[in-house]
Amino acid sequence: MFKKSGHAEIIRSHQKDEFYIGYLKSQITDISQALLGPRNWIKWRKELDLFADLGYFTLTTFAGYQTIGEEYVNILQVDNTLRAIPSRFRRIFMILIHVLTPYTLHKVIDWLEKWLKSPVRHDEIPAETKHFLLKCVPVIRQTVTFLHRCHLALFYFQGVFYHIAKRIAGVNYVKYSLHTQHTGPNVLTQSFKILGVLSFAQLVGSIGIHAYNAYINKDKIVKSFRRETTPELENSEVSSPALKCALCLEKRQSTTSTPCGHLFCWNCIHEWCQNKPECPLCREKLQPQSLVFLHNFDPPG
Repeated sequence: MFKKSGHAEIIRSHQKDEFYIGYLKSQITDISQALLGPRNWIKWRKELDLFADLGYFTLTTFAGYQTIGEEYVNILQVDNTLRAIPSRFRRIFMILIHVLTPYTLHKVIDWLEKWLKSPVRHDEIPAETKHFLLKCVPVIRQTVTFLHRCHLALFYFQGVFYHIAKRIAGVNYVKYSLHTQHTGPNVLTQSFKILGVLSFAQLVGSIGIHAYNAYINKDKIVKSFRRETTPELENSEVSSPALKCALCLEKRQSTTSTPCGHLFCWNCIHEWCQNKPECPLCREKLQPQSLVFLHNFDPPG
């Protein structure tokens, strides 16, 4: 009646949960935009998404119920013994890691980047050190992405933990059914293991390409350290790219913000949305009516 869940059930459960969490977020977005306005929604968008995630898992996992995805594929959360439901403390610990860790990490990295770019309070930090730390910020982001991809490839091999939070908290899955049926699990398992091999190969290739590019560009990095000692060059280097539109690569005209916070020219992003309803940078879904024109934002001249 009970057996260890397979790759397919866990993946389908995750996809179903993501669908309903996305629906919940879209409803919260509509309500918050109507009550707070687009500007305040952009300011608090990450926190509202965090609230949606916490709300969903509080009403399901924390309360001792299956999530919609788990109920859809008939799987149950169990502890490492595979015989008992995880304790409430273990469930709370897993939810906090799963929901709060990505949010906190994102906030800390953004705060560090803004703090290093701030023109004040850095007299005690050498220019080369400051520039080196700024170079490390995207490396940290890439490292987090690589860790997620490595963990996903490991899941394809083991078929146990799809989320890092469940691995840390020791939460497994078992599948329950009223009748026993065998549908060739060995063939399916081998298919996922092949996918795991391909994922690891792609990950190693990506790391190799990044390492090679870093080695090739090391001379440019050293030269940028030298330029960092000149305040005028530093200011132009930091500020000039921030004023350019990522679509036309020119100085932004009639600056417009997408719901995800990226800035473009009004004409550029509006024409883009007519052909492809997503952000050009992060690929988040985007509709023309959700664009926000920023009044008095462009610098004079």
